[in-house]
Amino acid sequence: MIPHANAPSATAYRGAADAADAGDGHAPPRVPVGPATPNGRRNSSADWRFPFPVPGRWQGKKRLPANTEMRQPWVDIDAYDATKIPPRFVRSPVTADEIKRHLLTFADDVGVVSIDHPALAHELDEIRYVYPHARSLIVLIAESNKASMQSRYLPTANHELYATEDRLFKWNHRTIRYLKSLGGDGLTTTIGWPQEVSQRWPDKIWPLSHKLVAQAAGLGVIGTSRNFLHPKFGAYCLIDTVVTNLEFDVRDYAESQRLLEWNPCIECNLCVASCPTEAIRADGEFDFMACYNHTYRDSIPGFLDLARDLAEAKPRRFEHRWSDAEIAALWQSMAFRVEYRCFNCVATCPAEIHEAFHSDKAERARYVKETLKPLTYTRTEVEERFVIDTPSARERYDIPPGRYRTAVDPARPGQRGVVRLVQLHRMRATNVDTMMRMMQYMFRPEEAGDLDFTCQFEFSGEAGGQWAMSIADERCNVRPGCVDAPDLTVRCDGRTYLGIQQGDVSPVLELLRGGIRLEGRKERCRRRRRGERGVSGASPRRVATRSALRRRGRRKTRSRATARRR
Repeated sequence: MIPHANAPSATAYRGAADAADAGDGHAPPRVPVGPATPNGRRNSSADWRFPFPVPGRWQGKKRLPANTEMRQPWVDIDAYDATKIPPRFVRSPVTADEIKRHLLTFADDVGVVSIDHPALAHELDEIRYVYPHARSLIVLIAESNKASMQSRYLPTANHELYATEDRLFKWNHRTIRYLKSLGGDGLTTTIGWPQEVSQRWPDKIWPLSHKLVAQAAGLGVIGTSRNFLHPKFGAYCLIDTVVTNLEFDVRDYAESQRLLEWNPCIECNLCVASCPTEAIRADGEFDFMACYNHTYRDSIPGFLDLARDLAEAKPRRFEHRWSDAEIAALWQSMAFRVEYRCFNCVATCPAEIHEAFHSDKAERARYVKETLKPLTYTRTEVEERFVIDTPSARERYDIPPGRYRTAVDPARPGQRGVVRLVQLHRMRATNVDTMMRMMQYMFRPEEAGDLDFTCQFEFSGEAGGQWAMSIADERCNVRPGCVDAPDLTVRCDGRTYLGIQQGDVSPVLELLRGGIRLEGRKERCRRRRRGERGVSGASPRRVATRSALRRRGRRKTRSRATARRR
């Protein structure tokens, strides 16, 4: 990997740990610590703070940072493919401003960013894997129709989303043709689907974060909802990026990478109020899994559930989990395009009218009455919701064991107000590194309560390594390394713990056999497992065993009752 002479090298942005290593000018040798870390370093969000001001008012007020205050890297790219292709750059014959002026003749907004921008340092290797000659990033923005995105009729919003994507894709090819006329070359990644699920699932499945590129280019900011907010279009826009080998003067990059001083995210928290799964939180946290398992239900999560239920479940259990409407929605997504089940965070955001919303009381009242309340009611009370299965959720919605949804009201049309529980343990990691880095996203804050807990994982074997987990203030952070005086230390082979997460290994048997050794305040382990329900919760095998025992008990009870009547 050869950095450009006029730009900082990639190693300048590798995180605090690397900076400390390079303090004396001599980096220490890298020692491999597992198959996912051939260069002796585990990639972790703990090394990559969010590169811009974090939205919200809670930064620094809790002991642990929110997951939204960090960036999510993938594993060391050399663990996937260590082949290196020397980069070739082409000096642009025109300035970045000239290119932007040309592209603005058809695109809604344009920005240019150097690949060496610090905000993209965690993805530099991934970008150069996609295009080894990458030197600059040209970000294009397309406006979506606001009325379509605010419609309560989801097919209208979905169609507008895909129409905007198609428009962006055509602009990308016009951009690449123009770059070729200048002697350069390039390619586009993907706006959304398809993504690299065949190799990366369930880890980070995208190589380039378009929202970070757009904010680095000074085109807008990432708001509380984690949507990109444009000063003119608000949340009603989509982003795509052209990766090119054209290089510009250092001053061109400096002019193009001026951050936007104006912040369209005014922290009105309408996205918080309208979210049907409470994924967006006022304290700055974003529950990715809650959003993902509802909004994307008719894509990967739903298909995985259907396939495993068909393989594992008996007919009566399948009927408890799946309705005809849910199967029909999944078929539609597979036959045509993925249909998203919610756009409330986009549709209720007033960023594009922020001045009127903030200063005009009548405008705020109209927006709340005509936009916020109708959309919130529709997504929460009228349509079916998909909620992560936890003890708190079962208690809240009065769903007994063995059942997975609230009852359908036969007097009303559709799946009105139905709540469907989904299991996080169905999202199984394929390696220890991914399992541990994803653990903090699987964490269920509502189950943790006031738990203050630290745990040290010491994995032996080929997938070995040390990981530290901290829980406090209903937040969970997991990072490579050690924690001082942990409440609990877990020692086992890394593949054993991975087997527990995958549902193929019984933790009880491993504890009895000595395959798992616990040290410290063991009484707190049960409390931790409740908060971490989605990470290493009950496997399908143990669930099936408990269900069989319950059925056997019910049969015995009925037999005794019949005998007494006789």
